[in-house]
Amino acid sequence: MKAAAYNVLVFFILSVAAIQPGLAQNQVQATPAPFKATYSLVIKGWPDARIHHRLSHQGALWQSEMSASIATAKGDELSRFRLAGNDVNAQFYSSGYRFLGFGERYELDANELSHLPDRQTALFILSRAAKNARCTHSQVAPCRFSFLNHKGEEKLLKYRVVKHDQVTVPAGTFPRVVVDVWDPEERDRHMFIGFHSDMPGLLLSFEYQREGERKSHLTLSRLALGNSASQ
Repeated sequence: MKAAAYNVLVFFILSVAAIQPGLAQNQVQATPAPFKATYSLVIKGWPDARIHHRLSHQGALWQSEMSASIATAKGDELSRFRLAGNDVNAQFYSSGYRFLGFGERYELDANELSHLPDRQTALFILSRAAKNARCTHSQVAPCRFSFLNHKGEEKLLKYRVVKHDQVTVPAGTFPRVVVDVWDPEERDRHMFIGFHSDMPGLLLSFEYQREGERKSHLTLSRLALGNSASQ
């Protein structure tokens, strides 16, 4: 039960992370901006939930936080990273969950993150690079990326950019880039993640499919920008 609750709270949204070999060389990437976002999450067989997401500037570091709760289960993740041009260097990661009064917490420090990012930092990296990624056609090899999960274990995923468009969600109308992400060992499962094209880290939409059937989906329902989002 504990593992199931943890997966529901973080797998669909927080397990997407990346290093981008498919990024065009010397491509200038979008500059981040602080925000607070609320996502509406619908999971088949579970009550609807809200996910709270904040990207803020903490001195020399950026901080990304996500938290969610469904019925008697709660989960959260936090990461801090440093920007140096196009480089993103993970510095700290923390996550945890609770289910029916039981739970665990996990942490990764800068030494553990020196070669691969945590998944919160890597979610930011993927959103920042997807707009210019080269893996956009089924006849082109997908982009590959590796990251550390909450336990510090290396994970490999693949992705392909499948769409550039504008999308209207409850929070407004925004430019979007959609990526199809999958585990090469579970090819029947796909995560279609819609990022804001020009605001790194911000999700606009999300859909998880298994064997072609939608199991969960997410939309951006509220958004606050600028200095007020980092308070």
